[in-house]
Amino acid sequence: MADKRSHRTIELDGERVAELMRKRGWTIETLASKAILSGGSISAVIRGTHPCNWSTALKLQTAFKLDSIDELLPHSESSANSNSDRIHEWLLDGPLSSGVTASNHLLFRIWRLRHEHLNKYARGKCYDLQGMASAERERCRTMFLRHAEVCTRIGSHPHVIKNLTTCEAPSVDRWWVIDEWVEGTTLEERMREPSHALKSTKTVIQQTADALSALHSHGIVRRELSPRTVLILRESDDVVLTEFELAKLLDGSPTVSSAEWPVDPYRAPEAASDEIGRQADIYSWGRIAIHLLLGELPEKGTEAKPIKGIKLQKEIETLLLKCVAVSWRSRPSSFEDVLRIVDAWK
Repeated sequence: MADKRSHRTIELDGERVAELMRKRGWTIETLASKAILSGGSISAVIRGTHPCNWSTALKLQTAFKLDSIDELLPHSESSANSNSDRIHEWLLDGPLSSGVTASNHLLFRIWRLRHEHLNKYARGKCYDLQGMASAERERCRTMFLRHAEVCTRIGSHPHVIKNLTTCEAPSVDRWWVIDEWVEGTTLEERMREPSHALKSTKTVIQQTADALSALHSHGIVRRELSPRTVLILRESDDVVLTEFELAKLLDGSPTVSSAEWPVDPYRAPEAASDEIGRQADIYSWGRIAIHLLLGELPEKGTEAKPIKGIKLQKEIETLLLKCVAVSWRSRPSSFEDVLRIVDAWK
């Protein structure tokens, strides 16, 4: 699928590109071949004669095997290169992720932030708006505000992140979503560790369902839950859900994304359609639960055989298979039904 940012332009650091070529012993022709670009395009980037489009930048990032396009930006434009950068009273204390492309094709990075005056930290999610036209930036505003709106509706909940603020950077080339600091890591990162045994897999599964139940009770569908958006606290292994920018409100509010979404092994088949409802989150929850219990994630629609092989309580086995049914009509109607069975799980 074509990158949705391909119409945007971006200024790259020609000297940085040339330096990366020298370190690898590449000529312009070598880089052009690896990036599937013309030699003229490479020369234009190095000379800095005009901005290039996003597709060119992404091809160069891939050819150089870089974690983020930030590594090709001029130093003055890249917040990734300086811990002295700030957003209002928050100072950048260090990155928590490399560049990540969201389902709506916007690029973001997560940072640990330190308050300028107070002894406290925050978790900042920074969206890259460089090269984005004012009209396009305005269209994205609903999405940037959605996370804070969800957190406000939920209020205080032990398994839902607390939002501190959301704002546009003074330079208007970035948008920040700033949450409370939680000491921990994502469930995805924990599952990648050689020994990722959680204190209680059941507790993680149960608390995730409880958080989603709270969202649903406020008319909110998480819509794209995955291990990347589930935080696990370091000391307790308790769950905290985060990243609600693409959540759907069931009160008639406009959807925050109408473009085709990339493939996601945890996302419900109907998640991007007009039929989206609470059962989409039940599906994602079921897929995550199955992954945790099996240690690997089966292909969609093939969960029955491996689940039967680990000898769960019959009620839990039946529940999980219903949750990951392809048709949303075959899934449980609510997380109240799910929790009734999970809470009785021994």
